[in-house]
Amino acid sequence: MNQLSSKIKFTQIIQTALLIGISLALRSISIMISIMGVPGLRVSFAAVFTRMPAILFGPLFGGISGGIVDVAGYLIKPEGPYMPFLTITAIIDGVVAGLVWKFLKDRNSEKIQKGLWITFVILGLVGLFNVAVTYFYPESVISEALESMGKRKDYLIFGLLAVAVIGLFLLILDFAVRKRFPEAPMNKYYLKVLLTFLMAGVPVTTINSYIIMLYYESLRKLGFFLFWIPRLLEEILMAILLSFITAFLIPVYDRFVRKGPGKQAAQENDSSGTQGDDSSWQ
Repeated sequence: MNQLSSKIKFTQIIQTALLIGISLALRSISIMISIMGVPGLRVSFAAVFTRMPAILFGPLFGGISGGIVDVAGYLIKPEGPYMPFLTITAIIDGVVAGLVWKFLKDRNSEKIQKGLWITFVILGLVGLFNVAVTYFYPESVISEALESMGKRKDYLIFGLLAVAVIGLFLLILDFAVRKRFPEAPMNKYYLKVLLTFLMAGVPVTTINSYIIMLYYESLRKLGFFLFWIPRLLEEILMAILLSFITAFLIPVYDRFVRKGPGKQAAQENDSSGTQGDDSSWQ
């Protein structure tokens, strides 16, 4: 059994290395968009293969993949100064993606959909309520409480509305795809992959925005909000696209690649009447 486990780990390491190589190749042809004359926004498809180890093999491999791609990617194609804190957040991205996927992968997709519909509708209603109170009842207790927050009140007004609109749009998009391609294998994974990418990518993008601003005075003059918004929109739009690609690749991997030690272990568990974890889906 120890020998089998070693073979499984070796297979995972080899496959992770291949995914890292693909990610580095894609990263080397990425597009860097300047903001205020400095590197501020990268458009790339590399995240598909950087996060695949997290989905396939768990958070440990996700963190390793994220860190290696960040460091090696900078050595291959440096753009601006090296920022070690971005390497740390790249590792965190992979770990979080692995943990989120581990939590979501066995959940019922329909229940996730219903929960998200309820969540985004509530957020939208709260945002609309805050708008109504602010504009029509400026002397109310709630309005005064919002005004006391200064510029941060926008997060509880327009921020909630923006999140609700984007969330509902994603759910409508997912519904349309499921209706158009009801038998597509990717339907099983898309929403879960999208949530994984967003829950890993959005916080990291926010933290990275702060870190990048520390290195460039021109960005500090621009202000965090104006720098963060285009980066956030790019993260969300790319997450939608990359999730489709990843959701398509997972069943392809499951059918054509996930063989050998991992499959044998699963078969042994099934034949013995026990329900074990498939080592390649930690």
